[in-house]
Amino acid sequence: MMTDSTDPPAITDDSFLDGQIAIHQPLDGYRVGTDAVMLGAAISASNLRAGNSSGNSAGRCLDMGAGVGAVSLSVLHRYQDSQITLIEKDSLCAKLAEDNLAQNGHAENGRVISGDVQNMPVILKASFDQVFSNPPFHHPHDKPATSRRRTLAHYGDGSTLDGWVSSALWALKPKGRLSMIIRADRTDEMLAALRIYGAGEALVFPLYSTHGSPATRVIITARKQVKGAMALLSGLVLHHAGGGQTEEARKIMTGAPLMLTHPATRHLTR
Repeated sequence: MMTDSTDPPAITDDSFLDGQIAIHQPLDGYRVGTDAVMLGAAISASNLRAGNSSGNSAGRCLDMGAGVGAVSLSVLHRYQDSQITLIEKDSLCAKLAEDNLAQNGHAENGRVISGDVQNMPVILKASFDQVFSNPPFHHPHDKPATSRRRTLAHYGDGSTLDGWVSSALWALKPKGRLSMIIRADRTDEMLAALRIYGAGEALVFPLYSTHGSPATRVIITARKQVKGAMALLSGLVLHHAGGGQTEEARKIMTGAPLMLTHPATRHLTR
């Protein structure tokens, strides 16, 4: 049964990227972890259209379903001249995202909107060089979470992955890039949605728990109104069979970029 206390939610003081980024986050609900770090590491200035790239900027970005702002903070840590709009439906998480931007010195580079990603302000249409998201990706028939906040983060509120892709492409400029991290077993849904809504040049980057295991997550990127074949990359193994992170994963978790290369175009997303 889903439960929520009437008491003020407990907030914890935490950090990630080896202590380089400090965050406040709810004790109950989605907690910042590997998914957010991996997605943040996959965002790069080189995603921008030709002529717009700046070495210290990922351009004008939208973080959909931003939570407490972990992905945006990862991007701003690497590209401090970026301008990021964060939209988050949970009002507590939206307020914490605002606080987290300020405490990490990024108050001038980020603005937070408390709202629904499928009902965004019209002014945001076709406004962004990049849109990124760690959306609710659990199947509706999976076991429900035990709290309202966790349920919203994991399952959404009647939203669909198709709807998130549609909203992201609505917000992107032509040739802009969408990047999402999702459960591996939903890859077919996302690729189908990208085709339906006119995005191409997709990259699929699997994340494996251990060597030889099935992928548990994938990072998928694609560009709006660009025709180009999909590329399936080799991916990244996160843990050794006996436990502990692989050297490659540890580098990403402590702040290194995740470099993805499309074999046909040589566009880098890192």
